[in-house]
Amino acid sequence: MLRRLLRRLSPSPPNPSPPPLPADWRGFDRDTLHHFDAPELPLQPHGMAVPSYALRTEAGTGDLAMFLGIGEAWAQMVARFLPDEPVVLDLGCGCGKLARFLHLNPRLRYVGVDIFLPGILWCRRAFAGSADRFRFEHFDGYSATYNPDGRIAVTDYSLPAADASVDVVVCSSLFTHLLEADAIHYLGEIARVLKPGGQAFISVHNAVAPGERWRGDEERIDLDEDYFLELCAMSGLIAEEPIGEVYGQVVHRLRNSVASRGR
Repeated sequence: MLRRLLRRLSPSPPNPSPPPLPADWRGFDRDTLHHFDAPELPLQPHGMAVPSYALRTEAGTGDLAMFLGIGEAWAQMVARFLPDEPVVLDLGCGCGKLARFLHLNPRLRYVGVDIFLPGILWCRRAFAGSADRFRFEHFDGYSATYNPDGRIAVTDYSLPAADASVDVVVCSSLFTHLLEADAIHYLGEIARVLKPGGQAFISVHNAVAPGERWRGDEERIDLDEDYFLELCAMSGLIAEEPIGEVYGQVVHRLRNSVASRGR
């Protein structure tokens, strides 16, 4: 009897701590990433799902507050320059970091493009109720890091938009991963799809030594800003404004030059 009483009064052993999460998406099963939302933020009525930690790490940060903060900052910036019924092309859309905020504009039509298939599949599920105006396209391009089985060279890729059909192109943390030849190709494609006078918002890293123009690999690219703006101008994208630093990346606002595109 005494022994049973003592067992009842004895504190229970603590529950073992859950194993730590992998550092980023590479530690998870790539084929199932798109099935999961953030468990700590279940979907609310008329709400938008929040992507899992693993998907957020591929989009730049696993930290939920930072993920939402970056998306909101870009949305606020872009929204200042949108026409009344805008068409937005988001290159490197990830798991909807920007799209979830642009979605609040009922007049806006959106196309998101990414090389990372799990992010695209997740977005198609999360935005299924708005598929008439929010579309997500997978670019099956080769990337040693993000799409090692990709079949298309970046320099052979055409953006999924007709000529002169887009008001704003957003490249948040895209050119921070592009090799020089790929970046030049993208600039030409951005100029092709933008309407006359349409705008592009492009972020870059600029930690290069004097005399360096482009360095790094697809994990991180740094470039000389003056050289980059020269490449933009050669493609018909004229520098309008250096926005400044947004969460560690320098953002430039550019405008499509009608004369340089021959329209």
